[in-house]
Amino acid sequence: MSTASQTIRKLFSRSLSRALSIWGVAIVAAMLVGQAASGSPVVLYDSINGSTAFDSDPANNGSWLANQFNTDAASYTLQSVVLDFAAAPLGTIAVDIYSDASGTPNTSLGTLTNPGSFGAGSNTFSATGIPTLATASSFWVVLRGVGSGSVSWNWTSDTPTGFGSSTNTNLSGNSGQTWGGLVSGSPYMMTINATSAAVPEIDPASFGSALSLVLGSLSLLGRRRRQG
Repeated sequence: MSTASQTIRKLFSRSLSRALSIWGVAIVAAMLVGQAASGSPVVLYDSINGSTAFDSDPANNGSWLANQFNTDAASYTLQSVVLDFAAAPLGTIAVDIYSDASGTPNTSLGTLTNPGSFGAGSNTFSATGIPTLATASSFWVVLRGVGSGSVSWNWTSDTPTGFGSSTNTNLSGNSGQTWGGLVSGSPYMMTINATSAAVPEIDPASFGSALSLVLGSLSLLGRRRRQG
């Protein structure tokens, strides 16, 4: 075999080997992405279903109401928050998600999207653009009026369900500048819907098939090299 032919064959073999290696990495990466794309629906907190409204508190532009919820050892993507009102709001209201600092709302993580229409009872606020809820952390749902808007948020003496449950509430009488103190035992009525943030998991069967395919291709390449 001429020197030129040997050089061309070596270059081809190296390119093929590199392509197969990249192909193998791509297969495994695709498997991981496929696993990471799926998140399981989770109800982190529920004080509506199975609970009875005892009374309600008013929220407006100056008086903000807050209810705490928690995460466990997993992280979550917030999907929606359902609040139970004594009557349809008057004017415009807003619902925010806050981080926690020693039992009080700290920093706003974003505002939820209001439902198309309001009414007495359950009203669903969609979560868009809220950062992933970190593991083993506390957060707050904050209800406020905008301008002259106001609404009465039902509360219950029943115990919430869900591993994110908390009976802690808080009140600000100056539009969230300060909070009046932590109160426990009478949570506002709400439901926190989320999905578990996906953790990549490799399916053994899929990984084995992909690995066998890559190794088989590399073995074939090795035989061709020896024959050349």
